[in-house]
Amino acid sequence: MTWMLSALGLLLAGPAHAQDGSLTLAGTASAGPPDRYVIQPGDTLWDISTAFMGDPYYWPRLWSINDYITNPHWIYPGNVVVFRPGTLLDPPEMAFDGPDDPYQVPERSFDRVEAECGPDVDFTHDIPTTRYIAPGVLAQDDDLEIWGDVFAAKTGQISLGEGDTIYLKLDDPDLVDCGDIVSLYAKGRQVRHPDTRKVKYGRVYHVLATARVVHREGDTTVAIIRDSYGRSVQRGDLVGPAFPVEAELPVTAPRGEMDATIVSRLGSDLYFLSSVGETVFIDRGKADGLRVGNSFYVVHRRDEALGLREDRDDIPAQVVGRIVITRVDEDTATGVVVDASRAINVGDDLAMQVE
Repeated sequence: MTWMLSALGLLLAGPAHAQDGSLTLAGTASAGPPDRYVIQPGDTLWDISTAFMGDPYYWPRLWSINDYITNPHWIYPGNVVVFRPGTLLDPPEMAFDGPDDPYQVPERSFDRVEAECGPDVDFTHDIPTTRYIAPGVLAQDDDLEIWGDVFAAKTGQISLGEGDTIYLKLDDPDLVDCGDIVSLYAKGRQVRHPDTRKVKYGRVYHVLATARVVHREGDTTVAIIRDSYGRSVQRGDLVGPAFPVEAELPVTAPRGEMDATIVSRLGSDLYFLSSVGETVFIDRGKADGLRVGNSFYVVHRRDEALGLREDRDDIPAQVVGRIVITRVDEDTATGVVVDASRAINVGDDLAMQVE
């Protein structure tokens, strides 16, 4: 079989760049049987023109009759080339010695499978028992027991942390004995429901640290800060009984039919976006049948690329995260974000089922 040089672009397999401009022919350049040559790495049209035509500047003509060589500096090694010089009426020919179809496209088979149809639900996997820390509580001022405050410290630093000695002024110093553990709080923002603004949930209290009572002198109680959670302790922060902030529990896919809304978050900036590990507060509690260990999907219905930062009813539900409940009060609950594929914010909808 014989093709014009244009067959180079169809059949050759891998690029070779010129290096020393020389060729070693498998045959001879004399008249008679066609010369045979195996293209080697490093060969170019310049080299082939020099070897077969005796003129390196013949390569543009060879290139011009080959529509498939897009770069004259690159040709492809491995094929056996049969070259016939030709005449003015019969152009040069370059053919390849080999099978009619040296390259076969590999066969591929595709199995027919049933498509998974249904809503956009993610985060259904189980998470083994893990310790979650939620150092905050949403409570009415009268519901949280406050004994006094931190009025001074041994160190001259403004920010206080683990190991620092602090002095407490308690309403009743007899409430604590040496060795007792107390919690230190910071009063946060007041919370209303983000949708109605009429329902009031009290205030977010940050649990900053725990402290161990070590001494009492007159009306002053001396304590040493132990575990810290987030923001440093400062003079003026509140003191109360030890408040549990840790929960060890497994997480499963949400089960149930309850819906809810995130009404606040623990961070100092209400509208800063929440991520995995952050604490959020929701508008469901014991009165709704909620229990510690229940989980919710975080659901969006929006396209932020279109500027749709608010949910729309005509956009299907998108599961963008999951929270697990670590504390349940009468009308509210505390949760921790355990999964998130998108930023989670106050006002986001929660659901145990997505349809």
